[in-house]
Amino acid sequence: MTNYKGFELFSDIEDTALRNRNRAVVLTNLAVDNTKNRLISPKGAALILGYFQQVPEEDRNDVRERFKKDMYDRGYILAAS
Repeated sequence: MTNYKGFELFSDIEDTALRNRNRAVVLTNLAVDNTKNRLISPKGAALILGYFQQVPEEDRNDVRERFKKDMYDRGYILAAS
C-alpha cells in the first residue's frame, strides 16, 4: 500500500529518518486539520489511527515519537505519553 485514504505513506523513500519524518508530518497535519476548540474530532482520530496502522511495525515507535514532538512543538499538550 502506498497511501491511506489518499495520504501518502512514503514507502518508496529509502532513507528511514526522512520517511518517518514525512509520516509524522502527515499525522500532525491530520490532527491539526481535524481540530476544533483544541480537540481532535472523532473523524480526525479515526484517520490518525488508520494511517498509523499502515505504518510498518518496525517504524511505528520512531513515527510516534516524531508525531508527539511535532504536536508538542505546535503547542498541543499531550494527555498521555
